[in-house]
Formats: sequence, structure tokens, C-alpha cells
Amino acid sequence: MHTDSLDFPSFSIRLEPMTKPERMPLIQSGAWAVWDNKLIILGGRDEGFHGLNQLQKPFKQSRVNQSIWAIDLNSFESLELKLDPKNPEWEQLFSSNMQFEQDGSTLYIVGGFGARHSTDKQSDDTFDTLIAFDLPKLLSEIEQQGDPSKAVVAKACSPHLKVTGGELLKIGDLFYLCFGQCFEGVYDPGKSGLYTGAIRVFQLKDQEITLVREIKHESLHRRDLNAVKIYQNEKTFLAGLGGVFDPKGNGYYNPVYYDPKKDECSVTVDSLKQLSNQYNCAKASIFDKESNSCITVLLGGIGQNQYHTTGNSWENGDSGAKIPFVKSITQMIFSKGQMYQYIQSPPQDPEMPGLLGANAIFIPSSAFKNEESFIDYSLLKNQVSTIGLLYGGIEAQRPTSSTIYPTRVNQVIYKVLLEKNEDKSFQTLTRSRLG
Repeated sequence: MHTDSLDFPSFSIRLEPMTKPERMPLIQSGAWAVWDNKLIILGGRDEGFHGLNQLQKPFKQSRVNQSIWAIDLNSFESLELKLDPKNPEWEQLFSSNMQFEQDGSTLYIVGGFGARHSTDKQSDDTFDTLIAFDLPKLLSEIEQQGDPSKAVVAKACSPHLKVTGGELLKIGDLFYLCFGQCFEGVYDPGKSGLYTGAIRVFQLKDQEITLVREIKHESLHRRDLNAVKIYQNEKTFLAGLGGVFDPKGNGYYNPVYYDPKKDECSVTVDSLKQLSNQYNCAKASIFDKESNSCITVLLGGIGQNQYHTTGNSWENGDSGAKIPFVKSITQMIFSKGQMYQYIQSPPQDPEMPGLLGANAIFIPSSAFKNEESFIDYSLLKNQVSTIGLLYGGIEAQRPTSSTIYPTRVNQVIYKVLLEKNEDKSFQTLTRSRLG
């Protein structure tokens, strides 16, 4: 328990549902970007969790998103540009769990789990390709029902890109392909892909991939987690929060960091125990210049531990079933060289309105974004501010899904609100010093 005075922002996050528009795609695990106040979505799936047995025939290609969508973030009206599923140029876009990063007006997409051939009925391979789109041109082609290939500004192929379930981050002219796995063949619950156990740093120049370095470390053996930039006034470094699966089939507790500026490859494992939100989920990044604090808000998803409002208690798993869907909202706060954890718990703080957030999208409000695409806390002048929207992802009925209680794609857009509370005591705040 932490009792020292804290000078970083104190707030809680809550979600409010908005009316679902009649014509809008329902997608999870896709790649996305925002341009001209339009949410552009490629790839992903229109179904829920893939299931845990082959009787359900998981990752059917019939449930892959085969269009490029542009959704107006004011009216929520959408435009659809259908892709030819037999055109080999778009095979990568008929996949899910791609790694992607928006850098200005360009969207980069790497890897993903999809079908090796257009005639395959189920996803059965991991792509080893990169495709980059010029977003203004892509939006124009969507609006004109034109040819999206005119918006492609780069394509490249490399065995180093054969990854799914990781994250792609970009700092300067370097790309960081973090964590993930290479999964080959049809999905089987008893089969595991080959984890990269690495952060692969590469450059893209003249349609060629150059591997600058590959950082290998046992603590990088993770997938389907939240990899984020931790922004500080003096530097930016990378953090891996959660992830699956450890040797016992559980989620990972300890955050792991990589500092790209150090002369020697620097991987540091934190002693902090991240209690929940181990799986990839919607996440909001907030930066406070005054305290030099970077806060990553993890919105629901899947966690090692779930909170029971009755009895104010935590349970590891769900009556023996590991890493269930959770309602937890966790603030991972990096301030003054330390990572803190604050988990919003009722009755003093709200949870997610349902078992939502896994493989979902948080769209930050353009009114509050800084140049690094973080929410700039200094711009939040009101007691309550809408800092963005939550779209898509998986919605579960129960902490552990089944054929009786199946999952589906979340069908509601939610406003994400930040409410300041300068008097919060942070009684359940935990911390850990790096090193």
C-alpha cells in the first residue's frame, strides 16, 4: 500500500452507451486509423471469441471482414468499399490480429493470421508482409468506390514480419515489432504457435525491410497483450503490459520495458504485479506535462483475476477456469521512474458496463490529442470530459464463454468519460520502482 503524497492526476474513467447506428460494421481484431474524423477499418472478424474446441470451427474465413470501412465519427454513417476475395493483393487484409501503426497520414499493417489461399475455409497461416496506405488517398477511394491499390504507398515481405498477436510501434524512422507469435495451420486449442520472444527493430526503405536489431529476452515470450509507448519529457520507451501464456497457461503479471535509447539492449522486468486486464483490450494513453506522468488506461477485456462486487474480493480465474473476461478498468501510471497501478473498484469507482473491451478500439478525441496521439491532460478543463469512444471488440455474457453462453462482437459505441477527483486517496494503489 502506498501512503506518500502523489502529484499525478487523480481521476476515474466510466463508459456511457450511445445509440447504435443502423448501418455500421461490427468488427473485432481489425487494423484501424483515423483520418479527417473518419474511422477507417481493415480486416478483423465479425464474430466473437474463437472458441475452445474444433467443433465450433474457429477462424472461419466466412466471418472475416472483406471490406474497407470509413465511419464518420460525428454521424456514425459508414461507407463500405468491398474487396475482391480472390485478388491475391488483398489476402493479408482478410486476416485478424494484424500489427499496425498510424504515423501521420500513413497506416502501416504487418502480419496477421489469415488464409494461405483464397479457397481455404479457415485461417491457416501467418502473413510475412507489410502494406502501407496513404490515408487521404484511401479515404478518397472509399468515397468514390474506387481502387484501394492507388492508396498503397509501400509493400514489403520479410520472414521477420511473420507475426500475429503482437504490436507494432514506431519511433522516428524505426519500427518496433513487439512480442507475438507465428501460428501455422488451422487453429487447434492444443496447438501453440512459435512465439517470437522478441522485439524486432526494422527500417522500411525502397520497399525493402532491413532488420536493425532483434532483442531477445525470456520475458518477451508473450502475445495478445497491450504494448504501449511510455512518454516522458526526456525520452520515450516501450512497455509490455500483461500478455499470455506463461508455462502454466496463465497470463503474465509483470510489466516489461524496453528502452531504445540505451547503448546496450535494455529489457527490464518490473516487480509490480498487474492484477487484471492481461489480454489485448481498448486502451487510452494520457500524458500530464505538469507531473511528467504517463497513464495507460486498460478498458476491460480478459484478465488473470476478476473482481466480485459482492464481498469486495478478487478471484484468480473463474471457478477454476483461467483468465476470464473481466469488467476491470486499470490505470497503469508511470511517474518519476516508477509504475503504479490503480484498479477502479466499486462502489467508489465504476467498472466496465459489461464484459467488454477485448480486441476493441479506443478512439481518442481529436480535441485533446497531442502530437504523440496521447490525451493531453492539461487540455481537460472540465470536471468531466469525453476523452474518446470505445468501438467494437468482443462482448461476453459470462466470465467464461461456452456454447450455452457464446460471445459476439460488441454492438454499441460507448463514450469514454474522464472525471477528475483531486481528493482520491488511492488506498488500493500499488507501485514498483524500476531496476
